[in-house]
Amino acid sequence: MISLVLLCGLLGLLLGSFANVCVYRIPRHESIAFPGSHCPTCDHPIAAYDNIPVISWLLLRGRCRHCQQAIAWRYPLLELLMGLSWAGLAYHFGPTGQLLMALCLFFLLWVLSFIDFETTLLPDVLTLPGIVVGLLFSWWLADWQAALIGAVAGYGLFWSVNKVFLLLTGREGMGYGDFKLLAMLGAFLGWQALPFIILASSTIGAVVGTLFLYLSRRGLRAEIPFGPYLAAAAMIWLLWSDGILNWYLSSAGMPM
Repeated sequence: MISLVLLCGLLGLLLGSFANVCVYRIPRHESIAFPGSHCPTCDHPIAAYDNIPVISWLLLRGRCRHCQQAIAWRYPLLELLMGLSWAGLAYHFGPTGQLLMALCLFFLLWVLSFIDFETTLLPDVLTLPGIVVGLLFSWWLADWQAALIGAVAGYGLFWSVNKVFLLLTGREGMGYGDFKLLAMLGAFLGWQALPFIILASSTIGAVVGTLFLYLSRRGLRAEIPFGPYLAAAAMIWLLWSDGILNWYLSSAGMPM
């Protein structure tokens, strides 16, 4: 088990570096394969010894070796988050097919969350293939019918809410990327996860979003990315769904 945790943690760190490439290039419609890693300011290729996850950023003191421009905190942060979360997933699920599904889902959610936070976009190139991958995993590991219902319901629920909001206020309350992300989560986790994901993400979003608007002194019409809150709720459900359901049933006085 220890070797599996260490292996997944190391792979997570390495793929965290690739995740940073995705976060930077996908919104700009650039290839994630070519050219190789390079400084976004001076375009100088990054040598292998300057591309070691987290360590290179620390050794370079957060600056490009060639032009001395600052390298964003996002790079080591995402690498570290990917490494720690993948190690935690290996410890939680062990050597199972469920682990493969969880690793794939967490990779997509971290990348989508950082893209949404930086650009307020949730690219179709990630969410639409994510729906397909989620359905395939559900067909292999779980109930593909629940996953299919979850994908359709996930999109339909947010689409309906957005339409009602548009009729009442004359403006849209969320982007279509949020619809597709919830559909992806329904495909991975089944329709049973949707009520918790919607409730938890809305609660987290209301608290964090209100605090953000207050600190940034933006108006109530300021656009706030909702994808990270959906991702956080999905991560919680994936890891602790059994405990959440048991707590709900016991609180409601229903037999478990």
